[in-house]
Amino acid sequence: MPASVRTIVSASIALLLAALLLSPALADEEKATFELTINITWSPGTAPFEYPKAGGHLSRLVGATHRNRYSMFRDGHTASSGLEALAEIGRPDILKAELLDAQRRSRVGTIFELPRLDKVPGQMKAIVSATKEYPLLSFVTMLAPSPDWFTGLSDVPLVLDGKWTEAADFQLLAWDAGSDSGKTYVAPNADTQPRQSVRLVSTRHFLGRRGLITVGSVKLRRVK
Repeated sequence: MPASVRTIVSASIALLLAALLLSPALADEEKATFELTINITWSPGTAPFEYPKAGGHLSRLVGATHRNRYSMFRDGHTASSGLEALAEIGRPDILKAELLDAQRRSRVGTIFELPRLDKVPGQMKAIVSATKEYPLLSFVTMLAPSPDWFTGLSDVPLVLDGKWTEAADFQLLAWDAGSDSGKTYVAPNADTQPRQSVRLVSTRHFLGRRGLITVGSVKLRRVK
C-alpha cells in the first residue's frame, strides 16, 4: 500500500475513533435534568384581604418542557379549555390531554405532574428531564378556593446561548384565567362571556402597598 494511501487511511481511522469517543459527551450535552423547588408563601399573613376562612390549597400541578410553538399561558392571550378547567375547579385531565396532543405534534417534550398541596404555605418538588429540542418549561396550579385564579411560570428558558441553564430563581404571582367573573375567593360560578384574556390578579387580594403580592418562589437547579 503506497505511503500516501496509508496516511489517508490512518487519518480516517483517527477521526472515526475521535468521533466515537466524543459522541457520548455530545449526547449528554443534549440532555439535562433539573430540580424544580416550588415554595408557596400564600397565607393570611402575606395576602390577608378576604383570605379563605377554611384556608387555601393548590390543585395538582401540571407542567411540561416545550418549544416556542406551544404556550401554556401568556399575558393577554385567551386561556385554553385545559387551563380554564384547572384554574376554575382544579381539574388537570383536559390540560394533560392538550399536552399529549401537542406532544404528538412534536411541540411538547416531557410532561410532568405533582400532587395537590393540601395546605399552604408549603413546598412542591419535581425532577424534570429535558432535551435541547424542547428548551422551554412551563407549569400551572390552581390557587384554591378561587373563581379562576392560578399561579405558575410560562416559557422559562432552559437553554441560553446554546448552553444549559445551571440555576435560576423566579417569583410566583397570581393569575386570572379570564373565564369566570367572580371577584372573591368563594364567589359562586359566573361564567365570563365572551372570555377575557389571561392577566395578573390586581384586586386587593393580591395587591398591597408595595405592588403585587407574590404567592411563592421557584428555584430551578440543574442536577445532571
